[in-house]
Amino acid sequence: MDLEIEQKEKINCKLLLSETGQNCRRPVKGENASEKANCLVCGDEINYLNQPIKGICNYCGCEEESYFICKNGHFVCNECHSKDALKVIENVCLNTDLQDPMEIAEKIMEHPAIHMHGPEHHALVPAVIVTAYQNRIGEKKQKNTLEAIKRGSKIPGGYCGLYGACGAGLGVGIAVSILLEATPLTPDERSHANRATSITLNSIAEAGGARCCKKATRISLDEGINYLSELFDLDWYEKIGIPSACNYTQYNKECDRNCSYKSER
Repeated sequence: MDLEIEQKEKINCKLLLSETGQNCRRPVKGENASEKANCLVCGDEINYLNQPIKGICNYCGCEEESYFICKNGHFVCNECHSKDALKVIENVCLNTDLQDPMEIAEKIMEHPAIHMHGPEHHALVPAVIVTAYQNRIGEKKQKNTLEAIKRGSKIPGGYCGLYGACGAGLGVGIAVSILLEATPLTPDERSHANRATSITLNSIAEAGGARCCKKATRISLDEGINYLSELFDLDWYEKIGIPSACNYTQYNKECDRNCSYKSER
């Protein structure tokens, strides 16, 4: 079967499996480095497309447009890709007293449910900023953290390259919006949310390189914390721990050689 022809139509995992003989399974955690970045079904490489195709999710069976398909034709929808991860983000954020968003984020990203790349990072950024800020001022509001996760989870994967706005960067604007209770009709608060997003997206663009959700998350947290520290006149930014190395270099074959977080392979 010609995969290019098949991609123009619906990608049905079961049909492809019967003809390619590929095993349909989740990789076992710890099996190899590729599992963090590759197909969640077979562990093979992901093809990135510049035009969408119709995909049928291997796990829930839903049909949606996708710009991503694995070499064997497997497709996993945004919800199934990040469902377990969102629960991890929620559990950690609702139960931590940490005031450093970087520390919270690194702890979450260590969990095996968090993939090397994926839309879960779009929820992670606003969730940890809101959580850490509320811990910092001694005012915990679980509803704000849950709202941050809900809004961030609506941003699909691949937004950075396909729509020109990294989801992690947008997460900073989400956090600022929630903390300031911004709406489309609140001039100052709305401006702050947009300005924080703009500053963050500019820093992500200046950092260069192919997409890396870990780098984008760290840059977004750095800019978000700095913005809120200046806005609320806090010494918060000076007290956070900026990662000096990265534990994910081995998982990212497109790792930017000029990345400020890059570790030796």
